[in-house]
Amino acid sequence: MNKNVCFFNSNKAWGGGEKWNHHFSLLLRDKGYNVFVVTNHESELKKRLVNEPGITLHSESIGNLSFLNPATMLRLKSFFKQNKIKTLVTALPSDVKSGGMAAKLAGVSKIIYRRGIAVPVKNSLLNRFIFSTIVDRLIVNSLETKRTVLTNNPDLIHESKIRQIYNGFDVAEYDKQESSPLYNKEDDEIVIGNAARLTAQKGQNFLIEAAEILKKKDLNFRILIAGKGEMEGDLKDYAEELDVSDVVKFVGFVDDMKSFHESQDIFCLPSLWEGFGYALVEAMTLEKPVVGFEISSNPEVVNNNKTGILVPPRDAKSLAAALEILIRDEKLRTKMGKFGRERVLNKFNTPLVLGKLIDVIEE
Repeated sequence: MNKNVCFFNSNKAWGGGEKWNHHFSLLLRDKGYNVFVVTNHESELKKRLVNEPGITLHSESIGNLSFLNPATMLRLKSFFKQNKIKTLVTALPSDVKSGGMAAKLAGVSKIIYRRGIAVPVKNSLLNRFIFSTIVDRLIVNSLETKRTVLTNNPDLIHESKIRQIYNGFDVAEYDKQESSPLYNKEDDEIVIGNAARLTAQKGQNFLIEAAEILKKKDLNFRILIAGKGEMEGDLKDYAEELDVSDVVKFVGFVDDMKSFHESQDIFCLPSLWEGFGYALVEAMTLEKPVVGFEISSNPEVVNNNKTGILVPPRDAKSLAAALEILIRDEKLRTKMGKFGRERVLNKFNTPLVLGKLIDVIEE
């Protein structure tokens, strides 16, 4: 039986999609698949896979219009044919254009497009052709991602071709990681953590507004905001303006996320949209109750009022109220935290997700 699977991800930077491709390419290799990975020449994914045994790499300079370059398309077609690729898993829109079309020309049996962002697809002639003729299966990482993909054209791809598979979180591997709190709590203060890029999408400004409300109630709390981004200066200025710099601490980029989550009692992610709230799952795995807005895929990740609290979007008052409930109730924090870890194990754990991915590959 042909077990040749090729992942195709041309993104140069390292992010959630690249982490997924890296992780699942290694997992499929360990399951006995012959794994190939196509990357851009100077990509972080390539650097992290180059010394991995059992992974065959091929790199190209891929851009949004690479499917119009005959030389690039010929090289990709030859690569797929020579290596008898049976299944191609593409990551970006540019990947499904160049990689998907080349794979179709090479006779690849199954072309999969994995969509990991909850952003609508343009209803263009090219996209209608790609989704109807090139893509054999569309994997979406949440029901919200599926909804947004079809926003501009509900008939973009037939329902029978769509498979919903969550990102997956390796609980066993995470549990093995050593950790120690990055922040030492003072007395009985309650620590609220936030970890995300400092951008408008991630909504840290609402958390800062919630801090102002909580401070006026004389609650003993501290907010730790981890991450870097273009809004860092504006957010720090906003904390100064609202006079909460004493209770809101910006800790910069944190590589050891497990230790960061260990440092907190509550995790708050006030994003305005999420494809899949990976940071929420990390916190829930460590039995931390979570708070966020009831947007996009959050209701799929968080069981509202059981593993955390979701409130109306862009509502700092409701956000503060939810945080206050958890600040004041230690038993509720513990109860929600335990339910959260249970939910991760039953819904997002990597072995479950890997099994679903293999099912799609073997269909």
